[in-house]
Amino acid sequence: MSDGAAKKARPLAGAQPPPAAELVEASLSYGNKVILDNLSISVPPGAKLSLVGESSCGKSTILKTLVGLIEPDSGQARLFGSGLGAVGQGDLNKLRRRVGMQFQAGALFDSLTVGLNLLLSARERSRGRNLAPTTMDDVARSLEAVGLGRSIDLKPSQLSGGMRKRVALARALIASPDLTLFDEPTAGLDPVTASLIINLLNSLAQTTKAAMILATSDVDVARRFSDDLALIRKGRIHARGTWAALSASEDPYVVTFLSRHRLGARNR
Repeated sequence: MSDGAAKKARPLAGAQPPPAAELVEASLSYGNKVILDNLSISVPPGAKLSLVGESSCGKSTILKTLVGLIEPDSGQARLFGSGLGAVGQGDLNKLRRRVGMQFQAGALFDSLTVGLNLLLSARERSRGRNLAPTTMDDVARSLEAVGLGRSIDLKPSQLSGGMRKRVALARALIASPDLTLFDEPTAGLDPVTASLIINLLNSLAQTTKAAMILATSDVDVARRFSDDLALIRKGRIHARGTWAALSASEDPYVVTFLSRHRLGARNR
């Protein structure tokens, strides 16, 4: 190889890693109802993003489409640079093992203890990733991190709503994910418990290098979680920017949405 050719090849070694998660011109409809409308979004490795918007605007669908639980009618979802529509089921499973997800309803196994819920998830997501096997000691530490160290032997039915949310957070973050998704982690909780959850998220975020995406209808939760906010409206990104930028926006919908939800937060 000539010196000139070698010099041209060198920048490839230092190329930026692909986004942890990405949608490219994704559209999805159920009958006449448009859920995603040519939506593109990208989240770099290690970044934090808040998806905020009204109920049924497409936030949860974005999360599920990003991990291949929902396939868009058109466009593409990518995880760590791999298009999900172009990989087989085996490779898709490998990509998903690098992802932790907290579902809106918790999605815990009622027949298993809290500890076994975490252990089962961790061992499944560790397969093929060169991670040390997860032990019950690891599970106990994960539960301690969310203030539930004494709940390891309880069943989900024995927990309050806020406790189940915290178990789901611990499960999403166990096994060192490269990407973690949180779907309405404070929905249905009282203000004190909701504040505890967001404080936990911010604390846990400082100990992980994972990219994180949080979907919420609560403006206060969104801005406290991340200073990168995407306002979703009718399956599109209506606006994206920092809290300061959105607050200074003169866009009528942004002004109305932020004003309405700030008022709702004060009245809770």
